[in-house]
Amino acid sequence: MRNRWLPNFAGDPARAERAATLLSRAVAAGAIALIVATRPLWTPQPVFPRVPFFAWLRGVPPWLEWTALVLVTAGTVGALLAGSGRRIGRWSLVALAGGLLFLALTDQHRLQPWAYQFILLALVLTAMPARDAIAWSRMLVASLYIYSALSKLDWTFIDSGGGQIVQGLLRCLPFDANLSNTSRRILTGSLAAGELLIGIGLCFRRSRRFAYYASLVMHALLLAALGPWGAHQKLGVLLWNAWFVAQNIALFGFAGERPVAVSTAPVRVPVSRWNLAVRGLIVFAILFPLTQPFGLCDVWPAWAVYATGPERLRVYINLNTADIDRVGKLIGPYVGPPRFIDNRCLVRIDRWSLDATQAPLYPQNRFRLGVALALAKAARLEQTIYVELDSPANRWNGKRSTRALSGSAAIAAELDRDWLNGFPRL
Repeated sequence: MRNRWLPNFAGDPARAERAATLLSRAVAAGAIALIVATRPLWTPQPVFPRVPFFAWLRGVPPWLEWTALVLVTAGTVGALLAGSGRRIGRWSLVALAGGLLFLALTDQHRLQPWAYQFILLALVLTAMPARDAIAWSRMLVASLYIYSALSKLDWTFIDSGGGQIVQGLLRCLPFDANLSNTSRRILTGSLAAGELLIGIGLCFRRSRRFAYYASLVMHALLLAALGPWGAHQKLGVLLWNAWFVAQNIALFGFAGERPVAVSTAPVRVPVSRWNLAVRGLIVFAILFPLTQPFGLCDVWPAWAVYATGPERLRVYINLNTADIDRVGKLIGPYVGPPRFIDNRCLVRIDRWSLDATQAPLYPQNRFRLGVALALAKAARLEQTIYVELDSPANRWNGKRSTRALSGSAAIAAELDRDWLNGFPRL
């Protein structure tokens, strides 16, 4: 891959060191800002269920999580001050990546897309010389845009008019919000196609400058669409989009382009096992999203961030008079009115997540079933908890299949069939 692909992504060798240092400091600053914006998520909090990736992590003591958070804090400060050009800066990036990874393993909810991205970039900047770090980071970011766009180029996203993105954009810009359904679909499809062209354009030297400027415009529009004048998204969502602007300035602007006169002939230099391991990890991170339609890669590591097509579920509870006070104290604001057909009440676990942790809910049904199981136990509703699961939507017609699980025993049996853990912390 080095000989064939890296020259396409190479920046100016004379500017690589400073660009890598700038990017490492941007990663550190972004991590600090986003952890502070979603701070309840990163502590051993009792306000929202926590579901680790592996069953053996269900009993992790709180002091280990606090230690990892201290490690992340020290890593961000060290990387912010030293960058990646000095040994202390590289060790700081290792601490940042290791701490974030441990915290994410102990709670799937913490594997926010930005946390996953920071882990990968921190490892690249640690393991590789600046020239290679820029090229591999560019490759990763280009794949992110491509996968994100492909997740939106499906029937559900286009038919829904782009959801919050298009609705927020129309609300904050001087456009006629009373668009016909056809016009809204065309606008939605155009935005997704534009993101795809940006991702592809970033892969090639001749088109990279245009794709770079287009990416800055796209993130400015996203900030407008999702900000206070648009969809009123949480601060973390806005900070991540703003961070993309800083990242792209460092990666595609400040790093420049490899001069044509520079030879692309491979230079044989010793490569450490750590360098090879990180290269393999990035190749895996770039290719693994291809397995998301087959249920292997989760939605967020596949960069399907605003997609509407992945699997989903709804949680319902059936309240008796004796349950109302107890449930009201636990999740009162998030319980809807009873349905006419069966008297079940919808529980808005997505809103619960946003208010309790300041972060969007991890989109995998496995995690959400764990939240439902924890809720049933905390509210003593093991027999009356009811979950409706929707399969991923067909890309071409949006059709889904739906099935239901009634009671905690049925939910636990469903979780036993998953290859990763879905049971909440002890």
